[in-house]
Amino acid sequence: MLDQLLAVVQRRQPFTAPYRRLHHQRNWLVQLDRLLDPPEGEGQPRPTRREIQYQVKAFLSQLERHAQHHPADAAVVAHIGATFRQRWPRLFACYAWPERYRTNNELETFFGRLRTRQRQIHGRKSVHEFILRYGEWAVFLDPSESLEQVLKRFQQFDQVEYDREYERFLKTQHRLQVLYRFRHHPRRCLKELEHQWAEVVRRKP
Repeated sequence: MLDQLLAVVQRRQPFTAPYRRLHHQRNWLVQLDRLLDPPEGEGQPRPTRREIQYQVKAFLSQLERHAQHHPADAAVVAHIGATFRQRWPRLFACYAWPERYRTNNELETFFGRLRTRQRQIHGRKSVHEFILRYGEWAVFLDPSESLEQVLKRFQQFDQVEYDREYERFLKTQHRLQVLYRFRHHPRRCLKELEHQWAEVVRRKP
């Protein structure tokens, strides 16, 4: 058994240096994530956009100086720098508007759960029909609501606001349907548009 353990250790030895290098490079990403999402302590003001920009820029400059003396890390440092330069104008917008989230992870998770629930309800893999039917209003459909929660929501009903929102819903739904038909049946969609145009021209005095 000792011989087997020694054989395993000897097989791992060639990977020791690459593992340590990758672990060190991973720590760069962890530090950048902490700079972009600093912890909010009690009584401490939230860092401003300019402060976070300065800290991230200083850390990237530090990585570039490190790469000059460590050629094995140069490619990774160059990739990190290029990624940040491409996204730099939009990367710090969330700090100017606190109501914006820094990432869309929670939003993507919400839509993933919504699609999963619709597949479970209808037994279909595709949810295109569901999206075309409800559009952006699909976020208000939540099968997990209890009867009491639904009744409480109905108590906030306002007929005027409902009519206005329903009209906007019909326009949005029509636009989504036209886009879907044009994407999947372009010739048929163009022919319908030509027919509608001809009808308008014919009726025009």
